[in-house]
Amino acid sequence: MSIAVTDKPILVPRPAGRGGELIERLQQMGYSVDHSPFVELKLEHDADMREAVRQLADGGFDRLVLTSRTAVEALAWFEDADEHGACFAVPDGVEVWVVGDGTAQELREHGIEPDLVADGSAAALVEQAPPAPEGGGTVLFPASAAAAPTVERGLAEKGWSIERVTAYRPRSAAIDPQMVLDLRLGTYAAVVLTSSMLATLVGSLAINVATRIVTIGEPTSEAARARNLVVHAQAEQPTDRALARAVHLALTENLS
Repeated sequence: MSIAVTDKPILVPRPAGRGGELIERLQQMGYSVDHSPFVELKLEHDADMREAVRQLADGGFDRLVLTSRTAVEALAWFEDADEHGACFAVPDGVEVWVVGDGTAQELREHGIEPDLVADGSAAALVEQAPPAPEGGGTVLFPASAAAAPTVERGLAEKGWSIERVTAYRPRSAAIDPQMVLDLRLGTYAAVVLTSSMLATLVGSLAINVATRIVTIGEPTSEAARARNLVVHAQAEQPTDRALARAVHLALTENLS
């Protein structure tokens, strides 16, 4: 049943292939949605990543931590050992800890069942992770080049030794000049920001004061405010369900 409170579209500037569940939820609520990627995700296949994959397959780590679907995709690029010289495999005894159901599902599609699925954020994963065993333990953390140090710092405090390797790099994408104009003119009812990088990119544009800004969490909100954007709603949890609800609440509160 439609509960939309505006005919203006909602802008979702997430990377291509991302945001499908959020878009579907918003459409089910009766909103029109424009998905226009402001960011591209480039998988990393360099020597550091290749060596990390080799060490993982050889049992060189006790844990594997993944905080995004894209990190799983970066590892899966190495599934063909003959072509790439390294084979993505998780040996018996190596636990896999992930953030979010989307990351867990992506991992399952490659035949691996995660041992811990944290609810939506790196901070949640750190909170749920057990302390390292006596004598310590090693963790491989393939992550975005732009990822905050939450995982490394949090797990290090619990006694784990972390090796972080860059699995992918986000970079700004070309933005349609018409969209830039539409943002300035207030064509969009709301813009949904799901990363600090997106907040910075959107904040570099002229955003109409009538456009609601909705964020996925506090780091994104901080980045938005640093660019002088007013955050009208922040999701209670870093999930698509909570984001869709935050969009609706932001638009409802704007009613006079």
